[in-house]
Order: sequence, then C-alpha cells, then structure tokens
Amino acid sequence: MSAESVIYQGRAFEERQMTDACEVGTLSPGDVLNEETGEYEPVFTAVYTGACRFKASDTQVGEIDAGGQLLVEQDAVLKLPVLTSTAVRKDMQVRITASLTDPGLVGVTARIKGPFVSSYTTARRFPVEVTT
Repeated sequence: MSAESVIYQGRAFEERQMTDACEVGTLSPGDVLNEETGEYEPVFTAVYTGACRFKASDTQVGEIDAGGQLLVEQDAVLKLPVLTSTAVRKDMQVRITASLTDPGLVGVTARIKGPFVSSYTTARRFPVEVTT
C-alpha cells in the first residue's frame, strides 16, 4: 500500500469524525446601522463552510485582566478537511453552526490563533481561542 493511499484513508477516517459544522472567515466593518445599538454591524465573509470537529484542548480556562475587565480564555482545536480548507488563516473567526453530539456548541465563536501546515496530514488542526 502506498503512502498516499494510507493518507487518503486517514483523511476519510478523520472526516467521518467531523460531526460539527462551522463557518470560518473574516469580519470587516459594515455599513448597516443597528438602530438598537447605534453601531454599524460588522460583515462576516466566509472562506470555509462545512464539516469540522471542535474539541477543547483541556477543561482549564485562563483569566485575563484586560484594562480592569476580567476575561476568561479557553483554548481548543478546530479540525477541518485538508482539501477544502486551504483558505483558512490565522486570526480568522470561527462560528459553530451545528453539532451532532453537543447542541451547546452551536453559537460558539473562536479565533484561529495560528496556522497549520504539514505534509502527510489527515486533517488541518488549528489552535483556536474560544471567544464566546
């Protein structure tokens, strides 16, 4: 069996484990005024929409004191299919839109903390920071 066929089998296995769905993209300033808040709504532009696997790295969270405001941070890993997620980059926003195994994940947002590049990989594994 060739190395390539092993990789393709591994990718198929990984993708079967991706029972969540998400959107990954960028936020840019919008031009539509929200009458209730008086602020302009940002525009989300997706570069990836589809299957994913969202998994907390651990159950610990960190507290950050940012200008007198206490923020809570949790890290996770976002797995995406290799062939369809080539446009995903560091600092993009992630929105979980569905989850087969945890309905509490729907609506969670995160920021991609770093890139993932590797040969002979079965999935793209991005480190993310949960933001909501």
